[in-house]
Amino acid sequence: MIGFPLTRATFRGSLGEGLDAERIHRLATLSTSRPPEGVVLLAEREGEPVAAIGLFDGHTVADPARSNLAVRLRLHLLRLQLRLIVSVHGL
Repeated sequence: MIGFPLTRATFRGSLGEGLDAERIHRLATLSTSRPPEGVVLLAEREGEPVAAIGLFDGHTVADPARSNLAVRLRLHLLRLQLRLIVSVHGL
């Protein structure tokens, strides 16, 4: 059977400031990429961010050792869900 281990993660929004900004920059360094801009959604395991996606730019960064495809896909789906809600109902 092909699959991946189920990863328990919590998801939350962030303005990407303060301590969250430092953690997002660390994820970007691990991803060898730039950090997402503006408001981000974070996936956390044991209180530490393992992946982040920009709500507006859709750019994703992740810790390759602590995140997996399921976590990153969930972030993408949550981002799309939030954007749909905002487009239908407004802010």
